[in-house]
Amino acid sequence: MLTLHLKGQVTADGQLLVDLPQPIPAGDVNITIEIPNADETFTEAELSDLMTFTPKSGADVVAAGLAGGWEDKGIDDPVAWVEEQRRKVTF
Repeated sequence: MLTLHLKGQVTADGQLLVDLPQPIPAGDVNITIEIPNADETFTEAELSDLMTFTPKSGADVVAAGLAGGWEDKGIDDPVAWVEEQRRKVTF
């Protein structure tokens, strides 16, 4: 399968305009449309803040309840729990 990432434009009357590189064979294609900023727009400062990683200390992680093991989840037999989860999966 050939995958292309192209830029295009949707017109006011609902037409999709895109320039395809040659040679693209004729036939059916799957089209995925990504609409940037459809739901929200971010300022440069907001984007910078979102992209900034602030590590937490071990004490902060524990205080937030993000640490623990099987027993903290009420699981006595982890192997049996995993097997049960696998049985629940449907495809």
